[in-house]
Amino acid sequence: MKRVDLKKILYMDFLIRHKCTGTSKEFAAKMDMSRSTLFEYIAYMRDELEVCILFDKFLGTYYYAGKNLYTSLGFKVVG
Repeated sequence: MKRVDLKKILYMDFLIRHKCTGTSKEFAAKMDMSRSTLFEYIAYMRDELEVCILFDKFLGTYYYAGKNLYTSLGFKVVG
């Protein structure tokens, strides 16, 4: 992936953390991108940012298994 839009990464993180992504088709529509671009962003987050993103077929949403974007970047969660 050549360029990454930080706003898109942050919005993806928001949707994933709140478990409201929907299927890949719905998630891509919410992100205003194609499914293939969505999968590139997910691969970037998995490979470069080292977050584990999985899909729950029962709930129909993507979710973090383990650390999320912020903990992966070294931010401490307060509260």
